[in-house]
Amino acid sequence: MGAGSTTETRGTIPGESSLALIPTFVVVAVDATGMGIILPLLPFYSQRLGATPFLIGALISVYAICQLIAGPVVGMLSNRYGRRKVLVVSQIGTCVGFVLLAMAPSLTLVFLARIIDGLTSGNISVAHAYAAEHSAPSTRKQALGMTSGAIGTGLLVGPALSGILVHYGDTAPVWAATALSLISILATIVLLPPDHSASEPLYQQRAPEPTLARTILGMRYAWHLLGLLIVFFFVNSMFLSQIGLFLSARFSWDGHPFGARELGSMFAYAGFINLVVQGFLITRANQFASDRSIVIAAFACMGLGFLGLAIRNGIGLLAVFLTLIIIGTMFTRSTLTAELSRSTAMNRQGMIMGLNQSLMSGANISAPLVSGALIGHQLFVIWPLAMAAIAMIGAVLARQFLAHAQPARERFEHGSIASNHRARKSPKV
Repeated sequence: MGAGSTTETRGTIPGESSLALIPTFVVVAVDATGMGIILPLLPFYSQRLGATPFLIGALISVYAICQLIAGPVVGMLSNRYGRRKVLVVSQIGTCVGFVLLAMAPSLTLVFLARIIDGLTSGNISVAHAYAAEHSAPSTRKQALGMTSGAIGTGLLVGPALSGILVHYGDTAPVWAATALSLISILATIVLLPPDHSASEPLYQQRAPEPTLARTILGMRYAWHLLGLLIVFFFVNSMFLSQIGLFLSARFSWDGHPFGARELGSMFAYAGFINLVVQGFLITRANQFASDRSIVIAAFACMGLGFLGLAIRNGIGLLAVFLTLIIIGTMFTRSTLTAELSRSTAMNRQGMIMGLNQSLMSGANISAPLVSGALIGHQLFVIWPLAMAAIAMIGAVLARQFLAHAQPARERFEHGSIASNHRARKSPKV
């Protein structure tokens, strides 16, 4: 009976994995489209209500503080009660936040909307954990790439919609994001398959359950990866939190400064690059280079793009610099996230992705404030130079951390598989 059960499980793995990830792509893409609508609009929307660059940075920081509080809780709740249930609750919080944002007559309600959204956030980390659970270790990078590709799709469609809808009023894009949030909730309930029962596929290797403190302190290679991700999150948050006001101050299009429509076009272009990177470049790059080399090159690419923004004011090379930054961002995020997932056992995916989101939130608390202070004091050259320096630090750390930590990860994987193989062969008592 045990052998027959094993054969049946093996036979259902490929189909289950493929079918489960398609609804995940749809859910995340719809959810990300709603977020993509808000991203280019929020700085200018808040500015019209009286926000300074520093307050815009604080608006992003308060959202990150709430994420920092909620991240581990969301991850652990998804481990206990299932990814789908926690994902629905998270999406409901996002929807409520959008409604408040659309109705906000003052900055106070804008802050309240972001607080609610932040406290119930976790959509992406839960989706990453869900994708990891429905894929084999050999295909996990592609599975997480599909999730990132769904985000890229949303960031392509969302900002484009925002640029179109802003002509019908400042709140029109926000109400559209609210409608998409409702659709994503329904899509999660209807399309997403149930979480795995106790009888899991064999590739979902489970580690013993030590105490939480021992688990966290024992993940040495994972901490190296999380350190690199903190550097990435910090510089990426500096860039995203103030790029709208930076472009508005330094660049013009058709005789007027960059606004929500132009920033929406930039985010849509970033979404297009994301799709290209996730769909065509990630797997091909791994055929010619290691993850270590890819991350080093990606950080360096970001640094060159930031350096270009510091030394050039003309519109001609802006697309080139932004392309370097976007490509570097996509490769760094997807490669490090996939490697982080592979560094831990399957029953710790929710915890590690929640921890990842909390550390990201920690970086997002301070980075927008630093970035807002620089832009608020009109230090338009210092701002990109600071980001270029941080990106180069990331390249140096990637060279050191990934070079020494890679064998440790391989030993963990081989040891985990070997121990589980021995456990399956040992007779039951």
